[in-house]
Amino acid sequence: MTARYSPIAPITLLEKMFEVERSTDTLVLGNYLLLLAHDVLIHPERYENLIIAVRDHYKGGEDTFIIMDNSVVELGNALNVEDVIEAACVVEANCIMTPDILGDSHGTQVLVELQKELLLECNFPLMRVPQGKNNAELVECVDWLRHHLPRGKYEWEYWGIPRWISNELDSRIPIVQYINTASEGARIHLLGCSDNYDDDMRSCWLPDVMGIDSANPLIMGYVGLSIDDGGWRHGERGKYWEYTELDALALENMDTIRNAIKY
Repeated sequence: MTARYSPIAPITLLEKMFEVERSTDTLVLGNYLLLLAHDVLIHPERYENLIIAVRDHYKGGEDTFIIMDNSVVELGNALNVEDVIEAACVVEANCIMTPDILGDSHGTQVLVELQKELLLECNFPLMRVPQGKNNAELVECVDWLRHHLPRGKYEWEYWGIPRWISNELDSRIPIVQYINTASEGARIHLLGCSDNYDDDMRSCWLPDVMGIDSANPLIMGYVGLSIDDGGWRHGERGKYWEYTELDALALENMDTIRNAIKY
């Protein structure tokens, strides 16, 4: 499996990426996308039209795959499941993220228990997100989620692995490898690029990793930083969500990420 990259950007930039892709027949936006539920609910018609166009553009080619994120990083708290499902319905997402609290295994389990019935009956495959203070808690959370949110008979078992794990525990590789061992039907997405570029790339090369998302390659480009020339720096988004024009260096950085994860 070759990992794919999803840009994280405001809807105006996503639309313009697709316009360039369609007019030049080169990969810019792509059709592997993690979308932020809260932003989809702000701009439902634009996201619906964009994803319809993306699916039509890729008809007969590589399958379009849409992950609906719960916006926990952007909002500080995960959107409730009803809102995530509503956003997923707008774009007919392939899976939705389960609720989580960053670094908190017990809190994540409580959130899942409170909304478990809706999660199991929502008709969307679930992307389970393990949390915990250390690798032992992450493993325990994986086991708990597998038991309490079993996959459907004909579904892949989707997992989202947060970037903070690499930042604070040095690497996402151990938890990805554990999931590889625990589940024969795993499909793993890396939630965001971390401060550790090398670990992100090595994690992308592991079995069953579908892809990674990030705004950072674009943010670096907008401030004049090239991944190829200046190395990796993880910066704050600042006013990025207000940007409306594509930046050439940002697009080059996206190409760099896509080439690196094809190792």
